[in-house]
Amino acid sequence: MNKKVLLLILIPSLLIAGGYLFIRYTLGSTIARDGGKNATLTKTDSASAKQALSLDLRPLIIQRLQQLVAKTSDNIYELSVGDMKVDVLSSNASFQNVVLKPDKKRADSLRGLGLAPVETFAFSFPKLEVEGINFDDVLTEKTMDYKLVKLTNPVFEIYRNTNDKKEKKEDFTQRFLKEMKKLSVQNLIVEGGKIIIHNKGKSNELKDVFIDMKDILVDSATRNDQSRFLFAKKASLSFKDYKAAVSKGQYNLAIDKVNVDVSEQKLTLGNLSFNSPLSKKEFSSRQKFSKEYFQFSVPSITLNGVDWWKLVNEDEIVAKEITINSGKLLIYLDRSLPPKSKMGNFPVHLLMKLPMKINIDRLRTNNLDFAYEEYNPISQQSGTIRFSNISMSVANVSNRTGKGLSPVTVSGNGLLMDKIPVKADFTFSRENYKSGGFTASISSDKYFDGSLLNSFAMPMGMVRIEKGELQKIQANLQGDQLQASGDITVLYKNLKLHLLEKDKGEKELDKKGVTSLVANAFVLKKDNPKEGEESRKVQAEFKRIPEGGFFMLVWKTIMTGTLKTIGAPARIANKTVSNTR
Repeated sequence: MNKKVLLLILIPSLLIAGGYLFIRYTLGSTIARDGGKNATLTKTDSASAKQALSLDLRPLIIQRLQQLVAKTSDNIYELSVGDMKVDVLSSNASFQNVVLKPDKKRADSLRGLGLAPVETFAFSFPKLEVEGINFDDVLTEKTMDYKLVKLTNPVFEIYRNTNDKKEKKEDFTQRFLKEMKKLSVQNLIVEGGKIIIHNKGKSNELKDVFIDMKDILVDSATRNDQSRFLFAKKASLSFKDYKAAVSKGQYNLAIDKVNVDVSEQKLTLGNLSFNSPLSKKEFSSRQKFSKEYFQFSVPSITLNGVDWWKLVNEDEIVAKEITINSGKLLIYLDRSLPPKSKMGNFPVHLLMKLPMKINIDRLRTNNLDFAYEEYNPISQQSGTIRFSNISMSVANVSNRTGKGLSPVTVSGNGLLMDKIPVKADFTFSRENYKSGGFTASISSDKYFDGSLLNSFAMPMGMVRIEKGELQKIQANLQGDQLQASGDITVLYKNLKLHLLEKDKGEKELDKKGVTSLVANAFVLKKDNPKEGEESRKVQAEFKRIPEGGFFMLVWKTIMTGTLKTIGAPARIANKTVSNTR
């Protein structure tokens, strides 16, 4: 929720209440100038006189509010107030059935001239309550002090327009402080609100909006007070059931609940999901080129140490830490489709391309499950690589540019195929992010049966591991978006494998008997290290192909080193890169 949305909630409430009281202060001179009867307003000690005055002025107050809205909005907005009630004895006032909406003809006229604002607004609410009004001060002072301002079931609508010209930024506080010295509200409450965002013919809703702001103060001293959140010392807000269609309806973004605690500098997202309503097969059938299919869900995301001033005033997400608890991520790729270049699409490239500036000290994930599934048109089968129970720490998650920037660093561990412990560390340069420069260190030192890898080695690599114990894997890589290279160490014992092929019309993969026999008997090195010898460490290189992404480059470089270690041709690593190879 950006600054404009929050101001949309705060300003109309205070404008109506404050405008009412401000008009009570200025109406005497206005009426005198217009030749009215009440040329002078003075303090009144009689409660009945105050009550009568309030009733007599009610139509004029509403009319002046309408004039004020029209004047301050360049005649774009129209205001209607169904009713207004004042209880002078208890110092309370209420407004019923208030509606603010844009004047369509005026908005269209400004749009034709390229002068319309980027966003226009509409709001309505059945009831606005104001408590703790000092009516005597209102008549003589340019201050507004309230105990409570409460909106019940308001509806706020935002219309995003197309405007080629740069919008002039208007400062509400500057305009307000020209007329008044101070606005003070002990408590502002919004209950049961709804925010509807209209954009390019589509609408998204924030439901059950709740806002509780305390100790609001608008004056010359607090105008740029970075310790306040929209002029409030303390604030909390929440909304539920956010849903939005993304990428032309191919994905749905949903968040069950969002909670903001300003004093704790904390933002919590509950049950976030980014899923496609399409099946993997349906998604692929709609693509012209090979494209990843995503399914992502997480029960909780928490941002701590949020800089509200940066978020509200500069549209930048600045926080000390983001924590993602649990969650599942699936990526699927159908390689039967024509490949498409993914140059400029490394993780650091995507970070720098984000439409909003971010600067997060650290991002942590706990107990994340990840699966990468790929359909190989050569084997005509899909293989899946799984990592479970992933814990990860990412430092310097920022798309700020300049010199002397610390790299993005990633450190994590998880279980490959739910059983094999793997550790990984990555660094990504931000100073030279365009080149995609990175380093990677990946290791596993737990013994495991090589056949555990067959679920993806067979369909994706066209190799079946018959037997063999893998004892250690260590890869130290460096590279950029064009290539990767490094030292690869793979320790194993008694390895035996078969190369596979797919016969036309057959569903199963068959082993290449003669080739496998020769490979196992004469070519493949069954052990590393051989008995009585030192272990073999090889140098591996892999030149990235344009349609391959970052993780494919890392995977294929490690695969090249593994093939060299066991004595198999390194060209096998290129075998299933795409349907054209």
